[in-house]
Amino acid sequence: MNPGWVVVGALVATTALSIALAGPVMSFFIPIMHADLAIPMIFFGLAMSARQIGFAIMSPIFGHWIDRYGPRPLLMTVAVVSGVAVFCLSFVQTGWHLVLLIGLLGLIGLQGGGGDLYASAVIGKWFSRNRGKAMSIAFLGMPLGTLIFVPLAEYWIDSQGWQRTWQILGIGGGLLFFCAALLIRNPPNGFVSASPTDAVSPEPTTVQWTRRQALGSAVFWKLAVAGGILMFTISTVVFFRIPHFIHRGMDSEMAAYALVLEATVSALAAFPVGYLIDRFRIHYLMAGAYSLAVIMLIITIYADSNLDMFMATAIFGLGAASNVILMNTVWPVYFGAQHIGAIRGVSMPVTLIFAVLGAPVAGWVNDSTGSFVPIWWATAAAMVVAIGLILTTPKPTLENKATAEQL
Repeated sequence: MNPGWVVVGALVATTALSIALAGPVMSFFIPIMHADLAIPMIFFGLAMSARQIGFAIMSPIFGHWIDRYGPRPLLMTVAVVSGVAVFCLSFVQTGWHLVLLIGLLGLIGLQGGGGDLYASAVIGKWFSRNRGKAMSIAFLGMPLGTLIFVPLAEYWIDSQGWQRTWQILGIGGGLLFFCAALLIRNPPNGFVSASPTDAVSPEPTTVQWTRRQALGSAVFWKLAVAGGILMFTISTVVFFRIPHFIHRGMDSEMAAYALVLEATVSALAAFPVGYLIDRFRIHYLMAGAYSLAVIMLIITIYADSNLDMFMATAIFGLGAASNVILMNTVWPVYFGAQHIGAIRGVSMPVTLIFAVLGAPVAGWVNDSTGSFVPIWWATAAAMVVAIGLILTTPKPTLENKATAEQL
């Protein structure tokens, strides 16, 4: 078996464990920590932004290191630091404690599932012919982690309390993450191998861009801004939809089941998305996936029953699977694999400039108006703009590269 698939399997594990290490499970801690500690909602938003700011600062450095040294040393460090940070969340007393610890996770490149520099850069190097398939398999870590850790977190919070639950997730998640990290590395020659079958093959039809050339391309900036709008939208929703649903009369147990449905839909969608990527123009697929976010927002805004909540989370799951796989795939497809770590390293801070604002703005809007609805209408409008950007951004050509080199 080609070693690239072993790497993909290990990335499934690390992605799943990132859900436990202050990923989407955070949604179930927000109501009880808000009630027990009287932490205003804006601090939960600021904590998410602190993580994104930390990641934006460090991702160019991490991207360069992945290209040069491989991902294993970084991921082993992530395992240790994230385990300690999540354990320490059990001792939080103020909003600023929360911001500091969650921000630390961003400084080590942990985004809690999705926007993962490690998976996108490493798979971009290992795979060319079956890149969509490999990205789809790696993405399965997100729904797998949700299926496992969301019900467990909800159960442990009810039975053990939120402090003990953070301690369990920190110790267990950190140890398992470290073990999986030992299996992750770059290909022997850096970015391609001569495998004629399922793993990396030469890319004769893909132009290999450098970071400087990519930064001089309009395609780079349109992808980054469109991705930023998507991240802004998701950051206003992902941690606050559960409090929104509970506020509207749906209980936390049903919300946990809704997230299980979301994870199931994501898992079922992963392979079809990978199949489509290998056969159709990726920017058209991305526009369709972005449209799902608009539909999800509208259903979430009007949700007043368990059925509405399940519909919203199911569409979120379908959109999450599609967008994560497509966004991780489009960069090596458009710019080649040779310098993908460096290119992704500089694209993510651009994207995260938008994402940083989403959660605190949503928390502030809720604190000011008593509702998340106004910010969600605004993000729905912004997503329409993002769809337009994606539709006008096909794969760059040699002529595009020549133009970028002159800038």
